[in-house]
Amino acid sequence: MDTRSQHLLFDALLERELTSADVDHIKEVIEKNLTVVSRIEHKFTPQGETIVFILAESHFSLHTYPENKFISLDIYVCNMDTDLKKIVNEISAVVAFEKVDQKFLARGKLGTPGSSADINFVYFVTVITACCSILYELLLAQTLSTTMGNTALRYNTTIGLYIAAMGFGALLYKKFIKRDVIEEFVKIELLLSLIGGVAPIMALIFDYAFNKIANGSGVSFFSNWIQMPLFTLNHLLIIAIGFLSGLELPLLIDMGKRFDKKKGSFVLAYDYFGTLIGAILFPIMILPVLDIFTIGYVVSIMNILMAFTVMTKLKIQNNKYKIFIILMLIAWALLIYNSTVINAGIIQKFYFGGQV
Repeated sequence: MDTRSQHLLFDALLERELTSADVDHIKEVIEKNLTVVSRIEHKFTPQGETIVFILAESHFSLHTYPENKFISLDIYVCNMDTDLKKIVNEISAVVAFEKVDQKFLARGKLGTPGSSADINFVYFVTVITACCSILYELLLAQTLSTTMGNTALRYNTTIGLYIAAMGFGALLYKKFIKRDVIEEFVKIELLLSLIGGVAPIMALIFDYAFNKIANGSGVSFFSNWIQMPLFTLNHLLIIAIGFLSGLELPLLIDMGKRFDKKKGSFVLAYDYFGTLIGAILFPIMILPVLDIFTIGYVVSIMNILMAFTVMTKLKIQNNKYKIFIILMLIAWALLIYNSTVINAGIIQKFYFGGQV
C-alpha cells in the first residue's frame, strides 16, 4: 500500500477582524475539494473555535483566535493528486491575509520506501532530459551561426545564455512550480519538446521576416534597427529553453528525493553526465547523419517519450497531457517521415530571406 501523503501547515494573520463568514468560507472550500465523512466543532468562551473534519483522504483542522486576528489550519491527505495550493488560493480569494506562514510537507515516505529501481529510473530520465536540453541549444547555435555568422561567437553566446537562464529557472523554481512535482515535470517536458523542436525553424523564420522588413523599408538588413530585434528574438529562444531546463532540474531532484532522500541529490551529477553525452554526440554522431530540423524533431520526441514514461511509471492520470502527447507524437512522426520534402521546403522558403 502506498502510504505517501501531503501535509499542509498554514498559519496566518488576517488584515481585519475574523468573521463567521470567513470560517464558513474555509469550511466550504474544504467540503468542495475534499470528501468530509465526519465533523466536530467546538466554540470557546468568549471567542475562538476549533473545527476538525475527518476526511476520506485523512483529516482537516482549523483553530481560530479572533482576538489576535489569527488562524491556524492543517490539511493531511493521502491523495497525492490533491492540489493543496489550489485550496489555499481559494481560501485566500475571500479571506484577506496580512501575513502567512505555510509549509507543504511530504509524509508517509517511510511506509512506502523507494526501490533502487525507482531512483535509477529518475537517474535515467535525468540523463535523457539533460541530453535533450543541450542538444536543443547546440541546434540553435548551429542554426544561428548559419543565419548570423561568426560560429565561435554563436556557440559561446548560446552556452553562456543557456547556463545563465538555467540559473534563473532554478532560482525561481518555487514561484513557478505550484502543483505536484511529477505533473509539473511532465508539463515542463512538453513545453521543452514544443519550443526546442521548432526553435531552429523559428530562427530561420525570424531571419526571413526581418529580411522582408529590411527590403520593404529600405533599411539595411545589417543595420542596428534590424539586427538588434532579430538578435533579441533569436536569443529569447535560447533563454526559454534554458529557463525551462532550470525548472526541470529541481523537479528531478525533488522527484529523486521522493524515492530516496539521500540519493535524490545525486540527480545533479547525472544531469551533468547527460549534458556531456549530448555535447559529445552532437558533432561526432548526430550532426553528420541528420539535418538540423530533423534532429529537432527526434530530440522533441525523446522529451515527449520521457514525459509519457514518467506518467506511466508513476501512474499520473491527466487526460489533457495524454491527448497532447499523442498529438505531438503523431505530428513529429509525420515530420520525420516526410522530413526530406518538408526540410527542403523550409530552406527554400526561409533561408537567406527566401533567396535560395
